[in-house]
Amino acid sequence: MLRRLIDPSNCTFGIERADMRTFRGAPATIVYLLLYYFRYNGSNTIISQDPIAMKPPFHLVLLISVALSTSVAAQLTPVTDIATHTVSVGVPEKFEAEFPTSRTLKVPTNYSVSIFQAGGLSKPRFMAFSPSGVLHVSDMNAGVVFAMPDADKDGVADAMIPAATGFSGNHDVKFYKGAMYVSEPTRIWKCTDQDADGIYETKEVFISNIANNETGGHSTRTMVFDAQNQKLFVSVGSSCNVCRETDRAIIEQYDEDGTNRRIIATGIRNAVGMDLHPVTNQLWANNNGSDYQGNEVPPEWIDIVRENGFYGHPFAYGNGTWFDFNNSEYQSLLPITATDSAKVATLVPPAALIRAHSAPMALHFLDASFGEELQYGFLSALRGSWNTSNPNDYRGYKVIYGHLSSAQDTTVDYVSDFCSGFITDTVNPVFWGRPVGIATDEDGKVYISSDEGNSLILVMTPDDISGTAEVKVTEGSATIYPNPASSAITIALDLKLSTNVTISIYDLTGKEVIFIPKQWLQSGTHNLEVNVGELTQGLYEVRIITGDHTVTKKLLLMD
Repeated sequence: MLRRLIDPSNCTFGIERADMRTFRGAPATIVYLLLYYFRYNGSNTIISQDPIAMKPPFHLVLLISVALSTSVAAQLTPVTDIATHTVSVGVPEKFEAEFPTSRTLKVPTNYSVSIFQAGGLSKPRFMAFSPSGVLHVSDMNAGVVFAMPDADKDGVADAMIPAATGFSGNHDVKFYKGAMYVSEPTRIWKCTDQDADGIYETKEVFISNIANNETGGHSTRTMVFDAQNQKLFVSVGSSCNVCRETDRAIIEQYDEDGTNRRIIATGIRNAVGMDLHPVTNQLWANNNGSDYQGNEVPPEWIDIVRENGFYGHPFAYGNGTWFDFNNSEYQSLLPITATDSAKVATLVPPAALIRAHSAPMALHFLDASFGEELQYGFLSALRGSWNTSNPNDYRGYKVIYGHLSSAQDTTVDYVSDFCSGFITDTVNPVFWGRPVGIATDEDGKVYISSDEGNSLILVMTPDDISGTAEVKVTEGSATIYPNPASSAITIALDLKLSTNVTISIYDLTGKEVIFIPKQWLQSGTHNLEVNVGELTQGLYEVRIITGDHTVTKKLLLMD
């Protein structure tokens, strides 16, 4: 076993250069002690060829036993309860035949929960709002992206419209510069709505040959567009539980036109959730860890994606704790090379660690519309474990909140249940939903997709929804009127603090068509007149920057 663990032909260090940073935790101590003994037991080789000579003395066995007994598992992020209450899931009359009315969920005290869409969905995964404010859902099994308009904002989908069809295994949907992008296991489609009727009648392959054109293993592809740097990030999960492989278990980066592919991070078994931090613009991701290391190993991580970063898979987890290689699947990784050890030595503590096998899905940052306490944090859907050993202890099946104390914070202070109660028996298990996708709107509503148990979309609605287009911001509030408009608009600002204000208007291609330079405004009410008479009819996005916070609002121009 030891000869397979350490490959002498690839081991570039002698015991003089061996360092406890190379192998961390109890396995580190064991390897260090064994190397020390076999290097200095009279042999000139690190690994003796003589089984008798390799028999360690009693004192070495005792030291190894101590090392095992003092092993410390990776430290999980603290779990804190936020103020929650148990509510019945509201079922609109139109969905009563599709959903039982006796379900409850535990959510923050200022939220209620109801069905946004039930029926007609097969396996709804990720969601995104179009530039016109319509929720779109990628249905993996149906091969369709459905549009679900809610014109009266009553929290119930008016209809379920096939916006684009003909996909296979589609997981993610994103809108970027006038087009809709849909991911499949080996390619990404670019879809266009040429007549602006909400149906994307034209589609073309945008990126192909993802994952070497292989569909096995973890086949979902999550996309994140970085408008600031004109880039696209794509996660490509592993083909297996644990194995050595190329072009899998990575995050890729492309130019926004789909060219210039390069790998920016490795050792990431399956990053289903990815999102850009709204202030720092850093890419964050979560990870689905490997199986068969026990009920609590490895913990799932949530972290910043660093350039050329290595994140442990398939050798280690946390900040450098090695896996137990006694399991047959993990033995296939042996021998461990000096290159493997050097990679593991680069691991740093992730921003957050949560319970193993929680199966994190969507990762979604919040903003100021969620209030002072939550505005810097994020939500992550936990689809839930598929297996467990005795005693059975299934976990996940909920949405959690991760708390960051400021816009620049890179360590999660605590995690809390944000929407729980989908699993009603953690031993058998019994569940009625598995959360996957998350989307939020400008009113602070949270949309959650479930792809198993019940295939549906839930909406969490805060109590203080006013029914107007006003959006809360850190320094005050902003309102645009008239909207729709023809020649001029007024941007009404009610500033609680004196701050710099910058305003830009963009068309649907992302082109900036009006720019109002930064100006210092005192606290109080301000009405800023903006001439839009030279713009053509259509939908625009108004971006209002107050201090370090950005609010985007839709503007419709008509004659």
